[in-house]
Formats: sequence, structure tokens, C-alpha cells
Amino acid sequence: METTKNKNELVFYHAFSCIGGFGPQKFNKLLSRFGTLEKAWSASREDLLAADIGLAATKNFLEKRNALAPEKLFSELEKDNVGIITQNHESYPPQLKEIPSAPTVLYGRGNLEILKSKSVAVVGSRKFTEYGRRVTQNLCRDLVRARLTIVSGLALGIDAIAHRAALDAEGATIAVLGTGIDDATIYPRDNFNLAKDILSSGGTLISEFPPRTPSLKQNFPARNRIMAGLALGTLVVEAAESSGSLITAGLALEFSREVFAVPGPIFSPQSAGTNYLIKNGAKLTESAADILQELNLDRFKGSMPKKIFEPKTIEEKAVWNVLGSDPLHVDRIAKLTKLNPAVAGSTLAMMEIEEAVRNVGGQNYIKM
Repeated sequence: METTKNKNELVFYHAFSCIGGFGPQKFNKLLSRFGTLEKAWSASREDLLAADIGLAATKNFLEKRNALAPEKLFSELEKDNVGIITQNHESYPPQLKEIPSAPTVLYGRGNLEILKSKSVAVVGSRKFTEYGRRVTQNLCRDLVRARLTIVSGLALGIDAIAHRAALDAEGATIAVLGTGIDDATIYPRDNFNLAKDILSSGGTLISEFPPRTPSLKQNFPARNRIMAGLALGTLVVEAAESSGSLITAGLALEFSREVFAVPGPIFSPQSAGTNYLIKNGAKLTESAADILQELNLDRFKGSMPKKIFEPKTIEEKAVWNVLGSDPLHVDRIAKLTKLNPAVAGSTLAMMEIEEAVRNVGGQNYIKM
């Protein structure tokens, strides 16, 4: 149960966060000098400089302080249904606390308990290929079945696919944002409904930035370090040579976490980054088992159901035998199987219900 003292502490953590420019080191200096953030908030210029937070931070704070009312800011936080946790809070993720740049303050919505679960970060290109989509969906599904939480950044592309795959598998997922997590600020707006689905399904949205923080380019590398710090390892599915996903992978290595990469075609720009990671020591990943083995979580394999499709009719067997990982149009399938086009279509429909095949668009099918 939250005490008055604890709430008062959170009020001023939030107020300083709204000022901006206060990270772990400056917070520690303020607490060391003043004992509480409430006393630091009303400190003089001379005392703030004596706390060694720097001239620029002191000037910025004094310019903004009088326009802000800490209690009012906190009541607005509560109205937005946004929680705030600090490093001494029981909900603060233990994995994240281990990294040297762990944020002092996190804002969260949803089920904060999953922040303490075992997780894998999944990142990749916004300009994904069909191959990248299928790989992400399959790997995230199997990781969820192995009772791991999927962490990603709610970005367009592979991030969104990873979150959605976790939800489809009835698993847990954490979205780390580089903006505020209030409804008005969730970014990108194209993924607003996905964010709401994450919350309604028992997932979590977190950010180190207070509500109303807009999308600023400089905030996203900071977001990436939180994703890498939260997870046991980072999986890169598709990434160009200059992708931000490689930043996340680099941070994971810096934090002594595992890096996994899915190999791709040498002619695909979206695979240049992942193939580079593999050449430089990332674990080549073809299945969830590769990740579980590297993380010493082999004991979780037993919770991954071995769902093997067994054709029940001659028509299903014929279709199953001609399908593979490359898309085939229904007309081509009918020709190869010598089935009536209507029969081929109805057979594919039944097999899709059983999750044996997938229509990847335009009546083109692949084997699952």
C-alpha cells in the first residue's frame, strides 16, 4: 500500500522528470545534497550549484520551476491512468536495474507485474518483407508458448508484428515507447489500437518520458537501451545496414546480453544488417529452440506444443505436398494438384482454419 511519504516522493520525481534533463546521476546528487527531492525543488541557485548538477541543468530548472505545480502535475498523471515507478519500487524490472544507464523513473500502464518476467526483445525493419513477417510471427508465437514475454518498441513494421503475434498466441508483451504513454501521445498513431489491445490483453506500456512528451528523434536511442536492458536477449529479424535495430543489438552486447539474428537473402537490403550481426558473432537463429538453448531455458521447450498438421483427405494431402515456404497462387496449386479450382479453393480454406496454410495476399498460399 502506497504511503503518504512514498507518494510525496513520487510527486517530485515526476515534477523533475517534467522539467527534463535529470537522469540517475543528477537525481543521486540532489538526494545526497538535500535528502529529499521536495527540498531540492525549493532550493536556491547557490545550493543547486553546490549539489554539482551543473550550470546548464540549474539554469533550465530555475527557468521552468515557477511555472509548474508538482501536486497538480501528479494529479494529471493519475487522471491519465499512468503509474510511476522508481528504482526502489517493487515493480521496477530487475533485469533493467542491472544496466549502468538504468532510468531512475519509469512510467507504466497495464500489468506492471510482467516487467519482472523473463523476456526477449524483438526488433527489426519498418520496411519488412513477407519473409520477415512470417519469421517474426512464428518465432514470437513459439517464444510465447515457451512462457517468455515479448518486448518491442511499438514501431511500424517488425515491432508491431511481434506485439500482435504475442497477443494472437495469448501471451504477454511489453511496448517500450520513446514518447509519453498517455492516450494523447502514444506514437506512432497508426499503432494506437495495437497499444490499446496490449493493455486490454494484460500487457504493458512503459516509457521513461512523462505524459505529453512528443515524438522527438533523440529519444528513440534512449528507448532502445530500455528494450535491450529489459530482456535476456535481443532478436533482430530484419534490418538494413543503418537500422536502429543494430543500435539495440549493440546496446544488448554492451549490457552483456545475448544477441540473436535471423539470416536472410544476400540480395535483400532488409537482411544486410542481420547477416552482418551473424558474421560478427550474433547467434544465427532459425527457431525459438535456438534462443531457448542459448539462454539456458531448454527446460521451457516442453511447454511448446508440437503441432504437426496431418492431412485428413486426399485433397488436403495433394495440396500439402505442393506447398512450401514460397507463395503459390490458388490457380497454380489447382494445376499442380490436378484438382478442380473450386475444390482447391475450399480445401485451402479448411486448411487455413487449421493453421496449416496461410493466405499471404492475392490468393497466394504458403505452408505453415
